[in-house]
Amino acid sequence: MSRATILVLAYLPYYLNDFVNIAVTDYTVWVLIDYAMRFGILAFLLLMLRRGALDRAALGLSWPPVTDLILWTVGTSAVAMAYLWLSEFVLAPYYPTWALGGVPLDTASPLFRFDATAGLVLVAVSEELVCRGLALSVLRPRLSTPALYAVSALLFSLMHWSLSAHTLTDAFVYGLILTPAVLATGSVWPSTIVHFLINFVLYNM
Repeated sequence: MSRATILVLAYLPYYLNDFVNIAVTDYTVWVLIDYAMRFGILAFLLLMLRRGALDRAALGLSWPPVTDLILWTVGTSAVAMAYLWLSEFVLAPYYPTWALGGVPLDTASPLFRFDATAGLVLVAVSEELVCRGLALSVLRPRLSTPALYAVSALLFSLMHWSLSAHTLTDAFVYGLILTPAVLATGSVWPSTIVHFLINFVLYNM
């Protein structure tokens, strides 16, 4: 199986999962479906690793030097938090609120605290392995650098197609912000840490 085919198969559950945002209104059910999808993707990637269709480098699983890890994580975090502030406190009122679906959060649920911590680790790891690690390794030989940034960010944004224009825009911009760290270090770990940080702040605002 080619890496391009693996990429398509790894992305497909994310796009299909947004139908859950439209159809499911119970928070516990939504969490169970979402987690099952993400563990399924991780299992698929592990199977591809075991069969030799992928290697660790294709997913960005190598650890960069500690200095690079710290510098790229801190630098990317600073840019991401600056954009988060701009998006949430300056630009948010100007976006239309209409959306096809949404995440049925229930902050009173006993599940929420787990979901807002450990669950967000699962989100960051599963999405960065596909959307930055695998996507960039597959697309990089095929695209110019500007196109690589644009296409990878667009694929990441459109994974959230059922949500609002604000969310789609934010996902595109965050995709642009997270990409340099992966390209510079060959590793998804700096972007995974920042991805978790972004979601943690948004979940707990």
